[in-house]
Amino acid sequence: MAKNVLVLKHFESPKEAGTYFRLVCLTGSSKGESYVLAGNRIVIGRGDNADIKLNDTKASREHAEITKVGNGWVATDLGSQNGIVVNEKKVTQSPLNEGDKLIVGQTVFKFAKVEVNAKPKAAKDKNSEAPTGAGAKKTLIPMILLAGFFIYMILGDDKSSSDNSGKSKKQNTANYQDVSGEYLAQLKKRQANEDKAVKEKLNIIYQRGLREFREGNYFRAIAEFNLALIISPGDSYAEYHLRKTKERLDKTIEEFTIRAQRDEGALKFQSSVVSYCSIIRLLYTVPDDPRYKNAETQIKDLETRMGMEPGETNCLKKSRSD
Repeated sequence: MAKNVLVLKHFESPKEAGTYFRLVCLTGSSKGESYVLAGNRIVIGRGDNADIKLNDTKASREHAEITKVGNGWVATDLGSQNGIVVNEKKVTQSPLNEGDKLIVGQTVFKFAKVEVNAKPKAAKDKNSEAPTGAGAKKTLIPMILLAGFFIYMILGDDKSSSDNSGKSKKQNTANYQDVSGEYLAQLKKRQANEDKAVKEKLNIIYQRGLREFREGNYFRAIAEFNLALIISPGDSYAEYHLRKTKERLDKTIEEFTIRAQRDEGALKFQSSVVSYCSIIRLLYTVPDDPRYKNAETQIKDLETRMGMEPGETNCLKKSRSD
Protein backbone atom coordinates (compact mmCIF):
# COMPACT_ATOMS: atom_id res chain seq x y z
CA MET A 1 0.00 0.00 0.00
CA ALA A 2 2.82 2.39 0.87
CA LYS A 3 4.19 2.10 -2.66
CA ASN A 4 0.99 2.79 -4.62
CA VAL A 5 -1.16 4.80 -2.18
CA LEU A 6 -0.46 7.58 0.33
CA VAL A 7 -3.06 7.51 3.12
CA LEU A 8 -3.94 10.88 4.65
CA LYS A 9 -6.84 12.49 6.45
CA HIS A 10 -9.37 14.30 4.29
CA PHE A 11 -8.08 17.78 5.21
CA GLU A 12 -4.40 16.86 4.75
CA SER A 13 -2.36 17.34 1.58
CA PRO A 14 0.96 15.87 0.38
CA LYS A 15 4.02 17.80 1.53
CA GLU A 16 5.73 18.03 -1.85
CA ALA A 17 4.51 20.54 -4.45
CA GLY A 18 2.67 19.14 -7.46
CA THR A 19 -0.65 17.90 -8.85
CA TYR A 20 -2.16 14.85 -7.15
CA PHE A 21 -5.27 12.70 -7.58
CA ARG A 22 -6.97 10.99 -4.67
CA LEU A 23 -9.97 8.93 -3.57
CA VAL A 24 -11.74 10.32 -0.50
CA CYS A 25 -13.74 7.71 1.45
CA LEU A 26 -17.23 9.04 2.29
CA THR A 27 -18.75 6.00 4.09
CA GLY A 28 -17.86 3.07 6.33
CA SER A 29 -15.15 2.59 8.92
CA SER A 30 -12.59 4.44 6.75
CA LYS A 31 -14.77 7.52 6.33
CA GLY A 32 -12.65 10.67 6.11
CA GLU A 33 -9.51 8.95 4.87
CA SER A 34 -7.90 10.20 1.67
CA TYR A 35 -5.97 7.82 -0.61
CA VAL A 36 -3.49 9.70 -2.80
CA LEU A 37 -2.78 7.70 -5.97
CA ALA A 38 0.98 7.29 -6.14
CA GLY A 39 1.33 4.22 -8.39
CA ASN A 40 0.03 3.57 -11.89
CA ARG A 41 -2.29 0.73 -10.81
CA ILE A 42 -4.19 0.69 -7.53
CA VAL A 43 -6.27 -2.35 -6.50
CA ILE A 44 -9.32 -1.84 -4.25
CA GLY A 45 -10.81 -4.76 -2.33
CA ARG A 46 -11.27 -6.72 0.85
CA GLY A 47 -8.12 -8.84 0.49
CA ASP A 48 -4.85 -8.29 2.33
CA ASN A 49 -2.98 -7.59 -0.93
CA ALA A 50 -5.28 -4.73 -1.98
CA ASP A 51 -3.70 -1.26 -2.10
CA ILE A 52 -6.92 0.21 -0.65
CA LYS A 53 -8.24 -2.41 1.77
CA LEU A 54 -11.96 -2.22 2.57
CA ASN A 55 -13.81 -3.44 5.63
CA ASP A 56 -16.87 -4.16 3.46
CA THR A 57 -18.64 -7.54 3.24
CA LYS A 58 -20.11 -6.60 -0.16
CA ALA A 59 -16.64 -6.08 -1.65
CA SER A 60 -14.63 -8.86 -3.31
CA ARG A 61 -11.02 -9.58 -2.33
CA GLU A 62 -9.83 -7.85 -5.51
CA HIS A 63 -12.90 -5.89 -6.50
CA ALA A 64 -11.71 -3.06 -8.79
CA GLU A 65 -8.63 -1.25 -10.01
CA ILE A 66 -7.80 2.40 -10.70
CA THR A 67 -5.32 2.68 -13.57
CA LYS A 68 -3.41 5.68 -14.91
CA VAL A 69 -3.99 6.11 -18.63
CA GLY A 70 -2.26 9.11 -20.20
CA ASN A 71 -3.02 12.11 -18.00
CA GLY A 72 -6.20 10.57 -16.61
CA TRP A 73 -7.44 7.65 -14.53
CA VAL A 74 -9.75 4.75 -15.40
CA ALA A 75 -11.82 2.60 -13.00
CA THR A 76 -12.23 -1.08 -13.98
CA ASP A 77 -14.27 -3.86 -12.38
CA LEU A 78 -12.15 -6.99 -11.79
CA GLY A 79 -15.00 -9.46 -12.26
CA SER A 80 -16.49 -8.85 -8.81
CA GLN A 81 -19.88 -10.23 -7.80
CA ASN A 82 -21.49 -6.84 -7.15
CA GLY A 83 -19.65 -4.75 -9.78
CA ILE A 84 -18.80 -1.05 -9.52
CA VAL A 85 -20.92 2.09 -9.84
CA VAL A 86 -19.73 5.45 -11.19
CA ASN A 87 -22.13 8.36 -10.66
CA GLU A 88 -25.11 6.04 -9.97
CA LYS A 89 -24.50 3.97 -13.14
CA LYS A 90 -23.28 0.38 -12.96
CA VAL A 91 -20.29 0.01 -15.30
CA THR A 92 -17.55 -2.43 -16.18
CA GLN A 93 -15.05 0.33 -16.98
CA SER A 94 -15.23 4.12 -16.84
CA PRO A 95 -12.87 7.14 -16.85
CA LEU A 96 -12.82 9.17 -13.62
CA ASN A 97 -13.30 12.93 -13.65
CA GLU A 98 -13.05 15.55 -10.92
CA GLY A 99 -15.90 15.07 -8.41
CA ASP A 100 -17.05 11.64 -9.66
CA LYS A 101 -18.55 9.23 -7.11
CA LEU A 102 -17.21 5.65 -7.20
CA ILE A 103 -19.02 2.87 -5.29
CA VAL A 104 -17.16 -0.37 -4.53
CA GLY A 105 -19.36 -2.84 -2.65
CA GLN A 106 -21.11 -0.52 -0.18
CA THR A 107 -18.19 1.92 0.14
CA VAL A 108 -18.49 5.33 -1.55
CA PHE A 109 -15.43 7.27 -2.76
CA LYS A 110 -15.09 10.73 -4.27
CA PHE A 111 -12.43 11.22 -6.97
CA ALA A 112 -10.66 14.56 -6.47
CA LYS A 113 -7.71 16.53 -7.76
CA VAL A 114 -5.33 18.32 -5.38
CA GLU A 115 -2.87 21.11 -6.27
CA VAL A 116 -0.02 21.65 -3.79
CA ASN A 117 1.85 24.91 -4.31
CA ALA A 118 5.56 25.28 -3.59
CA LYS A 119 6.34 26.98 -0.29
CA PRO A 120 8.05 30.45 -0.58
CA LYS A 121 11.73 30.48 0.32
CA ALA A 122 12.63 31.97 3.68
CA ALA A 123 13.75 35.64 3.53
CA LYS A 124 17.34 36.45 4.44
CA ASP A 125 18.10 37.52 7.98
CA LYS A 126 17.75 41.28 8.25
CA ASN A 127 20.68 41.36 10.70
CA SER A 128 23.13 39.84 8.21
CA GLU A 129 25.66 42.40 7.08
CA ALA A 130 26.42 43.11 3.39
CA PRO A 131 30.07 43.50 2.38
CA THR A 132 31.30 47.11 2.27
CA GLY A 133 34.30 49.04 1.02
CA ALA A 134 37.13 47.13 -0.64
CA GLY A 135 35.54 43.79 0.23
CA ALA A 136 32.40 44.78 -1.71
CA LYS A 137 34.46 45.72 -4.81
CA LYS A 138 36.32 42.39 -4.72
CA THR A 139 33.04 40.54 -4.56
CA LEU A 140 31.33 42.65 -7.26
CA ILE A 141 33.99 42.17 -10.01
CA PRO A 142 33.78 38.34 -10.15
CA MET A 143 29.99 38.56 -10.11
CA ILE A 144 29.99 40.91 -13.16
CA LEU A 145 32.35 38.59 -15.06
CA LEU A 146 30.23 35.58 -14.18
CA ALA A 147 27.04 37.34 -15.31
CA GLY A 148 28.67 38.22 -18.65
CA PHE A 149 29.68 34.60 -19.19
CA PHE A 150 26.15 33.38 -18.60
CA ILE A 151 24.68 35.98 -20.99
CA TYR A 152 27.11 34.82 -23.71
CA MET A 153 26.19 31.18 -23.15
CA ILE A 154 22.46 31.92 -23.27
CA LEU A 155 22.65 34.00 -26.47
CA GLY A 156 24.93 31.46 -28.15
CA ASP A 157 22.71 28.47 -27.39
CA ASP A 158 19.38 30.23 -27.92
CA LYS A 159 19.07 29.38 -31.59
CA SER A 160 20.09 25.73 -31.29
CA SER A 161 17.85 25.18 -28.30
CA SER A 162 14.89 26.80 -30.06
CA ASP A 163 15.44 24.59 -33.13
CA ASN A 164 15.61 21.42 -31.10
CA SER A 165 12.89 22.19 -28.57
CA GLY A 166 9.97 21.80 -30.99
CA LYS A 167 11.38 18.56 -32.39
CA SER A 168 12.06 17.13 -28.90
CA LYS A 169 8.65 18.13 -27.67
CA LYS A 170 6.91 16.46 -30.61
CA GLN A 171 9.01 13.32 -30.19
CA ASN A 172 8.27 13.07 -26.47
CA THR A 173 4.56 13.65 -27.09
CA ALA A 174 4.47 10.97 -29.76
CA ASN A 175 6.23 8.47 -27.49
CA TYR A 176 3.89 9.32 -24.65
CA GLN A 177 0.83 8.83 -26.82
CA ASP A 178 2.23 5.54 -28.13
CA VAL A 179 2.63 4.19 -24.61
CA SER A 180 -0.80 5.43 -23.65
CA GLY A 181 -2.39 3.82 -26.72
CA GLU A 182 -0.66 0.52 -26.04
CA TYR A 183 -1.89 0.50 -22.45
CA LEU A 184 -5.47 1.22 -23.56
CA ALA A 185 -5.21 -1.64 -26.05
CA GLN A 186 -4.12 -3.96 -23.23
CA LEU A 187 -7.05 -2.83 -21.12
CA LYS A 188 -9.48 -3.46 -23.96
CA LYS A 189 -7.97 -6.87 -24.65
CA ARG A 190 -8.24 -7.91 -21.01
CA GLN A 191 -11.81 -6.61 -20.85
CA ALA A 192 -12.67 -8.60 -23.99
CA ASN A 193 -11.25 -11.77 -22.39
CA GLU A 194 -13.28 -11.14 -19.23
CA ASP A 195 -16.44 -10.56 -21.28
CA LYS A 196 -15.80 -13.78 -23.18
CA ALA A 197 -15.40 -15.74 -19.92
CA VAL A 198 -18.65 -14.28 -18.55
CA LYS A 199 -20.53 -15.16 -21.75
CA GLU A 200 -19.24 -18.74 -21.63
CA LYS A 201 -20.32 -19.07 -18.00
CA LEU A 202 -23.76 -17.63 -18.79
CA ASN A 203 -24.18 -20.05 -21.69
CA ILE A 204 -23.57 -23.02 -19.36
CA ILE A 205 -26.16 -21.67 -16.91
CA TYR A 206 -28.68 -21.11 -19.73
CA GLN A 207 -28.29 -24.72 -20.87
CA ARG A 208 -28.79 -26.06 -17.34
CA GLY A 209 -31.89 -23.91 -16.87
CA LEU A 210 -33.42 -24.98 -20.18
CA ARG A 211 -32.74 -28.65 -19.41
CA GLU A 212 -34.50 -28.34 -16.03
CA PHE A 213 -37.37 -26.53 -17.75
CA ARG A 214 -37.83 -29.33 -20.31
CA GLU A 215 -37.78 -31.97 -17.54
CA GLY A 216 -40.46 -30.10 -15.57
CA ASN A 217 -38.12 -29.15 -12.71
CA TYR A 218 -39.37 -25.58 -12.75
CA PHE A 219 -37.92 -24.43 -9.42
CA ARG A 220 -34.46 -25.63 -10.43
CA ALA A 221 -34.83 -23.79 -13.73
CA ILE A 222 -35.90 -20.64 -11.88
CA ALA A 223 -32.79 -20.90 -9.66
CA GLU A 224 -30.51 -21.16 -12.74
CA PHE A 225 -32.03 -18.14 -14.49
CA ASN A 226 -31.84 -16.10 -11.26
CA LEU A 227 -28.14 -17.02 -11.04
CA ALA A 228 -27.65 -15.73 -14.59
CA LEU A 229 -29.26 -12.42 -13.59
CA ILE A 230 -26.89 -12.08 -10.62
CA ILE A 231 -23.91 -12.48 -12.94
CA SER A 232 -25.40 -10.26 -15.66
CA PRO A 233 -28.12 -7.94 -14.21
CA GLY A 234 -30.78 -7.02 -16.73
CA ASP A 235 -29.88 -9.90 -19.08
CA SER A 236 -32.86 -10.06 -21.48
CA TYR A 237 -32.41 -13.77 -22.30
CA ALA A 238 -32.43 -14.81 -18.64
CA GLU A 239 -35.35 -12.50 -17.83
CA TYR A 240 -37.42 -13.95 -20.69
CA HIS A 241 -36.89 -17.59 -19.71
CA LEU A 242 -37.40 -16.81 -16.02
CA ARG A 243 -40.79 -15.30 -16.85
CA LYS A 244 -41.74 -18.20 -19.13
CA THR A 245 -40.74 -20.76 -16.48
CA LYS A 246 -42.90 -19.10 -13.82
CA GLU A 247 -45.84 -18.95 -16.24
CA ARG A 248 -45.43 -22.63 -17.12
CA LEU A 249 -45.28 -23.57 -13.41
CA ASP A 250 -48.49 -21.68 -12.63
CA LYS A 251 -50.29 -23.14 -15.65
CA THR A 252 -49.23 -26.71 -14.82
CA ILE A 253 -50.44 -26.41 -11.22
CA GLU A 254 -53.73 -24.96 -12.42
CA GLU A 255 -54.22 -27.90 -14.82
CA PHE A 256 -53.52 -30.48 -12.07
CA THR A 257 -55.96 -28.70 -9.73
CA ILE A 258 -58.77 -28.74 -12.33
CA ARG A 259 -58.12 -32.43 -13.09
CA ALA A 260 -58.11 -33.37 -9.41
CA GLN A 261 -61.41 -31.57 -8.76
CA ARG A 262 -62.99 -33.18 -11.83
CA ASP A 263 -61.92 -36.70 -10.77
CA GLU A 264 -63.07 -36.10 -7.21
CA GLY A 265 -66.51 -35.05 -8.48
CA ALA A 266 -66.67 -38.27 -10.53
CA LEU A 267 -65.73 -40.27 -7.39
CA LYS A 268 -62.38 -41.21 -8.93
CA PHE A 269 -60.60 -40.58 -5.64
CA GLN A 270 -57.37 -42.38 -6.51
CA SER A 271 -56.94 -40.36 -9.72
CA SER A 272 -57.66 -37.18 -7.78
CA VAL A 273 -54.94 -38.09 -5.25
CA VAL A 274 -52.47 -38.58 -8.10
CA SER A 275 -53.14 -35.05 -9.41
CA TYR A 276 -52.81 -33.49 -5.96
CA CYS A 277 -49.55 -35.43 -5.45
CA SER A 278 -48.22 -33.93 -8.67
CA ILE A 279 -48.80 -30.47 -7.19
CA ILE A 280 -46.99 -31.50 -3.98
CA ARG A 281 -43.97 -32.65 -6.00
CA LEU A 282 -43.84 -29.44 -8.03
CA LEU A 283 -43.94 -27.26 -4.92
CA TYR A 284 -41.96 -29.42 -2.50
CA THR A 285 -39.29 -26.71 -2.05
CA VAL A 286 -41.91 -24.12 -0.99
CA PRO A 287 -44.24 -25.91 1.47
CA ASP A 288 -45.65 -22.55 2.62
CA ASP A 289 -47.17 -21.94 -0.82
CA PRO A 290 -51.02 -21.85 -0.47
CA ARG A 291 -51.36 -24.26 -3.40
CA TYR A 292 -49.12 -26.79 -1.63
CA LYS A 293 -51.16 -26.52 1.58
CA ASN A 294 -54.45 -26.89 -0.32
CA ALA A 295 -53.21 -30.06 -2.08
CA GLU A 296 -52.04 -31.47 1.27
CA THR A 297 -55.47 -30.81 2.85
CA GLN A 298 -57.32 -32.38 -0.07
CA ILE A 299 -55.15 -35.53 0.07
CA LYS A 300 -55.89 -35.98 3.80
CA ASP A 301 -59.62 -35.67 3.10
CA LEU A 302 -59.44 -38.22 0.27
CA GLU A 303 -57.47 -40.65 2.46
CA THR A 304 -60.32 -40.55 5.00
CA ARG A 305 -62.96 -41.07 2.31
CA MET A 306 -61.07 -44.06 0.87
CA GLY A 307 -60.57 -45.60 4.35
CA MET A 308 -56.81 -45.16 4.29
CA GLU A 309 -54.53 -44.45 7.25
CA PRO A 310 -53.59 -40.75 7.74
CA GLY A 311 -50.37 -40.06 5.85
CA GLU A 312 -50.53 -43.34 3.94
CA THR A 313 -50.28 -41.35 0.71
CA ASN A 314 -46.75 -39.99 0.94
CA CYS A 315 -46.31 -38.17 -2.34
CA LEU A 316 -42.67 -37.22 -1.91
CA LYS A 317 -41.58 -40.85 -1.40
CA LYS A 318 -43.36 -42.00 -4.52
CA SER A 319 -41.70 -42.05 -7.90
CA ARG A 320 -42.46 -39.20 -10.26
CA SER A 321 -43.64 -41.80 -12.75
CA ASP A 322 -46.59 -42.80 -10.49
